[in-house]
Amino acid sequence: MEQLKEGKAYIFFVEKILKLPDDDYFVLVDEWNRKYLLTQKFYKNYNIEIGKKITCYVNKINCNGKIFLEPEHPIYKVGNIDIFIITKLEERIKQKSKEPYFVALAQNNKTNKAAVINYTDFQHKMPFTAKCEVIKIKKAEVLLRFIEIHQEPH
Repeated sequence: MEQLKEGKAYIFFVEKILKLPDDDYFVLVDEWNRKYLLTQKFYKNYNIEIGKKITCYVNKINCNGKIFLEPEHPIYKVGNIDIFIITKLEERIKQKSKEPYFVALAQNNKTNKAAVINYTDFQHKMPFTAKCEVIKIKKAEVLLRFIEIHQEPH
């Protein structure tokens, strides 16, 4: 029986949906018959079906051994580069330190759930178009690295 490793992809069988007081979850079963819960609400656009297999990445294993899975995004993979419209800044709070930080919300015709993390160019008037690289996908949000302003060819 293999231990799951951060950053690696594994195949899971979607056994059922479990309704708990706090949320609804997909029950996923790995090839060693271990079960995992995946919050359903984040992945409504992922076409995850009971009785089918899906590929998930191990995004994180915390110090208590809790495993955070991220299903393969239907469109994007880490390393993809695409054009996004940067729409506005959003303040978020880091879970551990409770410190605030900013992301720049982004969208295009393939996803409306994306954000440029470590965004520092506060001079630019929004919205604007930018070339960005996918660096991570977390809770179905495509996390991006800003590369450059995208100029439309004239």
